[in-house]
Amino acid sequence: MEVKSFAVTLGAGMVAGAAVMLMIPKRSAVYRTANNAARRVKRSVCHAVDTMM
Repeated sequence: MEVKSFAVTLGAGMVAGAAVMLMIPKRSAVYRTANNAARRVKRSVCHAVDTMM
């Protein structure tokens, strides 16, 4: 049951974060910082998955 609630909470957080990002102007520093952080996370996750295989 804990994994299910974690997944639901994670999904809700991702949806809320995406909604907030859609409201922020793309030229703002906050948007660029968040976008760069998301890219870094994506690269590190992809790298971790590639090294596991």
